[in-house]
Amino acid sequence: MGSKLRTIAKLIVAFYAIFAMPFCFAAAPLSPIWSLEFSSDGKTLAVGKYQWVELWDLETQRVIYTYEPHAGEVRSLAFSSDSKTLYTSSGLAARSGEIRIWDIASEELINSFEIHGDTIESISLSPNDTALLTASMDEYSAIIDLTLLENSNFSIDEQVSKWLTQHVGRVLCTLYHPTGNYFVTGSEDKTIKVWDPDTFTVLVNFDANDDAVYSLAYSTREGVIVSGSADNTVRTWRVVPVADDDEIAVGRDSLEMTGALVREYNGHQGPVYSVDSGLVSLRRANNRVAMIASGSADASVIIWNLRSGNRYVTFDEPTDAVYAVRISPSGEFVAAGGRDGKVRLWNLRTRALTHEF
Repeated sequence: MGSKLRTIAKLIVAFYAIFAMPFCFAAAPLSPIWSLEFSSDGKTLAVGKYQWVELWDLETQRVIYTYEPHAGEVRSLAFSSDSKTLYTSSGLAARSGEIRIWDIASEELINSFEIHGDTIESISLSPNDTALLTASMDEYSAIIDLTLLENSNFSIDEQVSKWLTQHVGRVLCTLYHPTGNYFVTGSEDKTIKVWDPDTFTVLVNFDANDDAVYSLAYSTREGVIVSGSADNTVRTWRVVPVADDDEIAVGRDSLEMTGALVREYNGHQGPVYSVDSGLVSLRRANNRVAMIASGSADASVIIWNLRSGNRYVTFDEPTDAVYAVRISPSGEFVAAGGRDGKVRLWNLRTRALTHEF
């Protein structure tokens, strides 16, 4: 009897080893979500993780393709205006900052190059897709001339139109004005700098933040820059041309701009890692309201009415810090991802969670 019991015990142990182990592997921690970006038609969502990017079909909730490998965390994503090309940034701390360019249709890597000495935290494309703005932990930003990338006669250093060195801390976020009037960088040095795209000089320097600036967005409807900061605050800023006798000055060698803080949005209990802005149809399709989405270390996503400053809704389904938020091009959804490794989409009209993957 004893031998039979020992045999049965061995069979149970063997069964557990064979069939239970996969479940243990399945429970392994998910990679944090470092970046998100919708395609221009809103049908697909690019998700930046550790060393790879997933492209999701939102209708079927399936991965269309995985782009890998990358040097480290994929910190920023940018689709070309026609969504045929995907730009990704990553890097290795204190070693390198890398850009990769992917063809969406062929699923092939078009180009890759190292451009910084540390992780590239953010990239933004100019409106005509001819220039790429970077922000890096090495305290520099660069303007890369994308029209020269296919010409092997130009080294990557020759393709950099300008190195921007005016920040005195790590540069963490970037933004292009929708019509290319200016571009913007935000930094660990607590400042937001607005730049002339022709002369690469600083037009406006905003220094009303109390801590590092992590994220930037732009509201076309309201004509303001939106920022998220380590001081737990979302802010909006307005940039306007300097007027001469109440008329916009012309005939100058470069733009002359001024700016001011418009509003502060207080409600987060931790650093604001990501912000976005979009037009949302709350009741009727023709009644679209400018809104801000913000994601924070406090594990929440807050949707704000940009003009009034009122909180529209708070989503608290995330279980850890939220690193990335994006409002869909239609304004119907907001997507968020962060440390818990899950992407969530909420319907902004119904205020309900609709997708989680």
